[in-house]
Amino acid sequence: MRRKQIIVLVLVVTGFLVAATFGLKTLENVSYSEAFYRTIYISLTHHDNFKMDAWPSRVIIILLVLASLIMLAYLLKLFGEYIIGLGDGLKRRKVKAKLLSMKDHYIVCGIGRVGSQVARELANENQLFVAIDSNPDRVKEAVALGYTAFVGDPTKEEDLHKAKIGKAKGVVASLGDDSSNLFVTLTARQINPDLFIVARANREENITRIVRAGANKVAMPNQIGGFHMATMLIRPHVIDILDILSANKSADLQVQEVEITHHSRVSGHRLENILKHADGISVLALNTTSGNSQVHPTGREVIYTGDKLVVMGTKNQLQSLQKLV
Repeated sequence: MRRKQIIVLVLVVTGFLVAATFGLKTLENVSYSEAFYRTIYISLTHHDNFKMDAWPSRVIIILLVLASLIMLAYLLKLFGEYIIGLGDGLKRRKVKAKLLSMKDHYIVCGIGRVGSQVARELANENQLFVAIDSNPDRVKEAVALGYTAFVGDPTKEEDLHKAKIGKAKGVVASLGDDSSNLFVTLTARQINPDLFIVARANREENITRIVRAGANKVAMPNQIGGFHMATMLIRPHVIDILDILSANKSADLQVQEVEITHHSRVSGHRLENILKHADGISVLALNTTSGNSQVHPTGREVIYTGDKLVVMGTKNQLQSLQKLV
C-alpha cells in the first residue's frame, strides 16, 4: 500500500512540475531549461529571485510553494508510518522468538471483553501465555501491555499450531460466539488430548455441546457476573474476602492449588502427616485423580500422585509447602 502511495505521489509531483515549467516558459518567454530551473528553485527555496511581476506567474509561484509544503508534510507522514512500521515489525519478531521457545503455557483465544480479563489475570499470576485474536487493534494493545500475542484466527488449526498448542498445557476459548468456542475446543482437543480447556458459553443450552467437544470447564460470564453481584448485595463482607483471595493481591493470605507430582516425596503419606511439616496451612479441598472432590478434608486421607490440594496460607507458608511437595 505504501509503495502505491509513493508512486502516485511521484506522478502527481512530476505532473505539477511539468505544468509549472510549461506555464513559466509561456508567461515569462524563457527557454524550457530556464523555466524548469525556476520551477525547481522556487519549489525548494519558497522564494522568487527572478523578479517575475506578472500576476499569472505569481499565481504559479504561490501554487509551487503551497504544493511543496503539502508534499513535505505528506513525506513526513509516510516517514512516521515507516518508523512505526519498523517498531511493529520488531515487536512481531520478538513475539515469533518467544513462540519458538514456548512450552507448558496457556493459549487465550480471543482477547475481547472477557479474554482481555483472562490475559490480565494470567499476567498477574506470572503465568506464561500467548493470545490470539483476529482484531489487529486488540493485539497491539496486548503487545503494548507486554503480552505475547499475534493476529490470527483461533478457529484455524494452523494458527493454533503457531501458538505451539502441541506444547501448551491449557487453552481458554473466550471468543464472542458459542459456535466459535465450540470449534476451538474441538480442534484443540484433537491436536492435544492432554490440554486443560476452559471455554466460554453465552447460552446455557450450549454448555453440554461444548463439554462434549472436549472442554474441561465451561464458564458463562453473564451468570458469573450475576452471581457475583447478588453475593455483593447479600453478603458484602464475604465477597470482599473472596475478591482478595482470588486476586492474590494480599501479601498476608493467598489461595493456591498444589499438585502432587510424580517425584513428590509426600506421595503415599497421610495428609495430616504432611501438614505437620507445613505449619499454618489450611487445606480447603482435596481433588483426587479419580475425580472426587472433598471439601475440608479430615487429614486422614492418603495423598497420591496426581492429587491436587486447594490450600490457603501466607505467601511464605505456601512457598514452604511447594518445596515440601
